[in-house]
Amino acid sequence: MTLEQSALIAEIIGSIATVVALVYLAIQIKDGARASRSAAVTDATAAMQAFYQELGSNPEACKLFLDGLTKPDALSKEDQYQWLMLMHSCFLGFQVSYFLAREGTLDVALRDSIATAMQATNHLPGPYFYWRQRKAFFRPEFARWVEGVLAGKSLADMDVFRARSDTAAG
Repeated sequence: MTLEQSALIAEIIGSIATVVALVYLAIQIKDGARASRSAAVTDATAAMQAFYQELGSNPEACKLFLDGLTKPDALSKEDQYQWLMLMHSCFLGFQVSYFLAREGTLDVALRDSIATAMQATNHLPGPYFYWRQRKAFFRPEFARWVEGVLAGKSLADMDVFRARSDTAAG
């Protein structure tokens, strides 16, 4: 075998090794992207779960949350501020979900599922009380999305919110 033939064989082997390495790299990138999406979903849902866990296990926080949703003007200034911070925490979670979905990391259906919390209360005065004061804290594209959710069809058939809004009105 001549030196030229050996060089040709080496070049063929090198080319095959390069293709194998590229296929392996593509598989690793795909797996990494899948893991990244999975982590994003976990983080987005865990943040909302923690928020709901706090409300469900803390009677004072739950009362403040419901009172803020149904009659925010009746809260003391201190309670209004605490309620605004509680809502801001929730809306920061909404914003993360919005941007992850926009980038394709989070499924849009999951983002919209998380946003039903907003949609379930858009017939109450509290979300507007919050949004009027805190809208400027968010990116404009997220703000437009929130306003679309708030303007959308309400899920006012949720008994807990209907009963409290009826009580607040009466």
